[in-house]
Amino acid sequence: MSARKSSIFLSIIAIAVALAAPATSPAQDEPETDAGEAEGDAPAGSPASARSAAGALPMAVPADFGGSLQVVRAPAGTAGAAASSAGGPEIFPDARRVWMTVRDTDPVPIEAARRGGRWLCSGGGCAAQTGDPGQSPVGDQVLRSIKLQTPTLPLPLTIWGRLSEDGQRLLDFDPVLLGRRSYRHVCAYRPIAEAARSPSGAPAAPSPERVDVCRDGRPEPPPADAGELTLGMQWPKQSEMADFHYLAIVDSCGNARVQPFQRTFTVPVLEVASGACGRPDGKVLRVFPGGGWLRVSAFNLHAPAAGNVVNATYRVTIPPLENLVESNPARLLFPDPLADDLKVDCGPTPIAQRADLGGAPPGSHRPPGSRPPAVAPPGGRAPPRAAAGPAAAQAPSPAPPPGALPPRRAPDVDPSRPGPQPLAHGAVVISPAPLRLGNCRIRLTGQTKHRLVAPLALHVSLTRTDQLRGGAPIELLQDGTWIVTPSSAEFPLPPLAEDFDGDARLRLAVYSHPLSPQGKVVLLSDAGRVASSLRSSEPGDPERARRLVGSVAIHSVPLCGEDNFETLDAAGSCFRAYLTVPAMLATLQVTRAPWVEKPLVTRSVLSAVGVALAVDRYDPVERRAFPVAAQLGGFVQTLGEGRVGLLGYVGVAPTVPILGSGGNTTSFGFLAGIGLEYITNEAGPDEGLKPAAFVSAVVQVGQAAPQVSTSGRASFGTYAGD
Repeated sequence: MSARKSSIFLSIIAIAVALAAPATSPAQDEPETDAGEAEGDAPAGSPASARSAAGALPMAVPADFGGSLQVVRAPAGTAGAAASSAGGPEIFPDARRVWMTVRDTDPVPIEAARRGGRWLCSGGGCAAQTGDPGQSPVGDQVLRSIKLQTPTLPLPLTIWGRLSEDGQRLLDFDPVLLGRRSYRHVCAYRPIAEAARSPSGAPAAPSPERVDVCRDGRPEPPPADAGELTLGMQWPKQSEMADFHYLAIVDSCGNARVQPFQRTFTVPVLEVASGACGRPDGKVLRVFPGGGWLRVSAFNLHAPAAGNVVNATYRVTIPPLENLVESNPARLLFPDPLADDLKVDCGPTPIAQRADLGGAPPGSHRPPGSRPPAVAPPGGRAPPRAAAGPAAAQAPSPAPPPGALPPRRAPDVDPSRPGPQPLAHGAVVISPAPLRLGNCRIRLTGQTKHRLVAPLALHVSLTRTDQLRGGAPIELLQDGTWIVTPSSAEFPLPPLAEDFDGDARLRLAVYSHPLSPQGKVVLLSDAGRVASSLRSSEPGDPERARRLVGSVAIHSVPLCGEDNFETLDAAGSCFRAYLTVPAMLATLQVTRAPWVEKPLVTRSVLSAVGVALAVDRYDPVERRAFPVAAQLGGFVQTLGEGRVGLLGYVGVAPTVPILGSGGNTTSFGFLAGIGLEYITNEAGPDEGLKPAAFVSAVVQVGQAAPQVSTSGRASFGTYAGD
């Protein structure tokens, strides 16, 4: 009996365990799924999706939408609207005034729902819960950074978002002086039309028309200085819902951008120079120099998010893009000068400052604060701080009125003639006189300089490279600081006297000077390197922060040099004329015909001494002449037996110097020529005038001085060019 009782007892226990196992096993082995995974497995609006959403309500950490402007919720178990009817919340606030562009996703269902078509809340039943209508820390934390990108920047530049010592995000650079990228090619949907009203006065049920895909046009090639601002955002962690499908970002001007939901995302924006929105077009969101705000919404069209959330909206504050409060405000960004924008120029007298005449050249930008133009310039980019709004930035320029004078254009400079030469890391030639007199300038030219409304600090260096002092080139400028202002864009080179003898090799270089306390503008290429130094409590080394912008090698030559700069190719070689004194060491000479008179051979040293005008071809850069020169001269000969000859000749002689260099023409060689000789005789009758040909071994002593060189050209500068 005891054994049977034991077996019965064990059987009862086994049955109890078997009955309990099906109830506990799913709770232990079933993996946790969120609403996003359930929605991906079941079609939108299906019972499985509704059950999954309902089952997701008791979350371990429920989402917190504190600080939001609005949260739209759908009833539990909502499977989508069966028919369209009025009364549901709009997919966007003020949808009848908002232009919308959709990126990286299918725009048809979004635009159809916006027009009143079928979506989750179009049949009513969704409840909109109003949150905090003002500014909230949660919403402001959505914006993490503001970056700037141009075609010349390899990586985007952060202009706002770096943390200060107090943990506040600071504005590093003001982008107002840069150009604007064109968004004309972007396609956007218009605001929805007002619904027609029924005879009873109530709005009729909307009937959306057929929605076509809005396709972008062909974008315009961006110029080098076209800046694109990008907002870097992060959806709040406390309200992160993995099953939101879309993000909508709406500005205060009636423009909206819709893109797929991501926790971190970017949005391009356009800085409006004036304080007005202008006409909205939905192509790009607008931000303002004085700050503003955006509305950022995460939403679904069909299946609600976990907790039956359909839409969550936050207000995001956009900081001012200009700093008018701090004593050390953010520096303005300025595009780098082009290769031809920095020029060096000379003339016979100091170049006077010139005021700009007429209007700005086509496509240029007037400085902020000046009188705005009547129309936007060609190219669709509004002048900084002078445009009427974003609409002006996108509108084409109309034709000029009849009778209006065309804008003044700078004449083209012929590069083959002496004149202003760019600091494009090349080499130029000039005579020493303008450098000695201080008649040379560096000028910042180009259209971008019209935007410069704050001081730009540059550094100029002029060194002599053919002589060293202490193993380093000789610096000829004591103070090379160049402050470029709206009224002065020229740097005069001082008169060169000390350490300058005319025949010299110079290097003229212009460097950026971003850490100069006198400058309020930073070039784009320097911004990434010096951002931390500008905000640091410990100032950086100004010299180490400099960067070479432009340079040119100057060959100052006393012979064949022009009064203005010319390139090496244009300068080439030139003819020079100088006086030389030939002294004959030995001469073989023939007078008349050899069969009539025997040749005259003179072997005595210094048998003849004369003077001649020599002409040769000289390379001022290489400081080397052609080895043979032509001569026109005469000399006195001692022929022996009381005879003296006076010979006028045309001949050729060597020019290879044996002493010195440059203008020194002392040489040893042979002189050959033909001419006429008159021979007198102390012991008998004169022999008269005879033709003569000779070859002599000579030593010639001469100096090709600048005062008697014949370059054959003279140019005194070109000042009409901009």
